[in-house]
Amino acid sequence: MEKLLENIDEYSGMTDEELVSKSASDKLACEALILRYTKLIFIKATMYSESDSDRDDLCQEGLMALLKAIMSYDNGRNARFSTFAEVCIVNKMRSVCARAAKAPAFCENIDDVDEEVLSESETPESIYMNKEFFSELRRAVENELSGTERQVFDMVICGTSYKDTADKLGLSEKSVDNAMQRARRKIRMYLK
Repeated sequence: MEKLLENIDEYSGMTDEELVSKSASDKLACEALILRYTKLIFIKATMYSESDSDRDDLCQEGLMALLKAIMSYDNGRNARFSTFAEVCIVNKMRSVCARAAKAPAFCENIDDVDEEVLSESETPESIYMNKEFFSELRRAVENELSGTERQVFDMVICGTSYKDTADKLGLSEKSVDNAMQRARRKIRMYLK
């Protein structure tokens, strides 16, 4: 565990864009990015949620949106990764709110975040707690999901469509959808 945390600390001096380019072949670079954006996901989820369970669901959706952003970011478009990631996270949360038929005024408050909240310096204790949480979450995903669920989850998170995932794994699209729903349910249960 300590070795994992030390390895992630090696990435603290890198820019988001550098971490994104390394993340395709280096899981620790991806984890370092996730740790950087945990606070943003939590803040945005809190703004959208009406209850703790809503916030947990939105945090999960925000994390999945971040992972998709990491996989699909194009540095050639001259946009900062932080901007791209925030847009992806916010759009995902807005679509979840819309699907859940929440009041429009509730979902429109996403842009009212106080900039000071995002720029506060984190304490060493909060950084450690975030690292601990995501290490446990990663282990839980690996331990709780079946082999098929884990394969489907990994591919979908990397941006592979359900159809392509089904073709590559020799499954039907419905089986892929079912595996993804089971994976989400298990992750949600772990987060609660």
